[in-house]
Amino acid sequence: MSASATDYIGMWYRARARLGIDDRIEFIFIHPASGKRHTVALRHRDHDGVGGIAESLKRMGVRQPPMPLSRQTRPPAFWRRWQARPERRQPQSPPWRVFTSTAEKQADAPLVEWLTPRQTLALRQRAEALQVSLNSLLLQALHRAVVQTLMTHAVPISWCFPVNMRGVVPMAKPDMNLSSAFYMTVDSDDSLTHLDHTIRRYLKANIHWRYWHLARIGRLVGQRGVDWLCSRLLNGARHGGSFSNLGEWQMDFVSGGLAPDTVFACCGPGSPTHPVANGMIIVNGSLSLALKLHPSLGAPESAVRECLQCWVEGLGVTA
Repeated sequence: MSASATDYIGMWYRARARLGIDDRIEFIFIHPASGKRHTVALRHRDHDGVGGIAESLKRMGVRQPPMPLSRQTRPPAFWRRWQARPERRQPQSPPWRVFTSTAEKQADAPLVEWLTPRQTLALRQRAEALQVSLNSLLLQALHRAVVQTLMTHAVPISWCFPVNMRGVVPMAKPDMNLSSAFYMTVDSDDSLTHLDHTIRRYLKANIHWRYWHLARIGRLVGQRGVDWLCSRLLNGARHGGSFSNLGEWQMDFVSGGLAPDTVFACCGPGSPTHPVANGMIIVNGSLSLALKLHPSLGAPESAVRECLQCWVEGLGVTA
């Protein structure tokens, strides 16, 4: 498999944009004392989250840190990429609340909260004590916050779980879309152990490799074919959103003339089928959480803020 300069994953975001769906990813630099924000907005058709982080730092003049690579050191055997889905439970369409009030505006930009390095360390220690991954804690807290604040009642719904493919697939440009994903069913009653085991089983089953091949169908059908397929998928299954953890980074903000304790956050645009846009990243030991709801939900800014606060509180970390 040779590297191609064509961003076949980006074709899907170009198709969405032609249907009027924003493909903007926002990378946010926040001065922690004043709260002043500087945002670098990039198009998802050009970069995934990891690639966009590198590009946003470049635009801010910040020295480039190494990009995180896939945990897989080599591609699995081809037949191992088509294993059965590791769970039988089927998701339902999310029963979103109907927001009827027009008195309050919707949030135009992602809302952001962050933990101090001390709080982030405490969260890590909690995950270690429970013998689960940090992802399991973050996913359970996000899902329960969404159920509590944005849905009429709890049902199992699916979340898209992106997977970084850098270092295990050929790369023409390291900042292009080099992420795959799998879809995982989550219910509010799921234990942390269940979530942790399920995530590991999906990764072990290489479901993300299946989606990697399917998502690159533009090699065969071109942009017009992807446009047609995208328009059909928008009338298909409904999900919670993409659970977007961008990993852990060390960033030299001073090299770009920024405060050394600058808070960095990022968030994608979401879509009508994946309306809960979010982003998690640990930078210089501090975890930030960003949340934005697609306009199709009609949720006011207060609903986004309530959901974000529930998410943070659900992590069980105190000052």
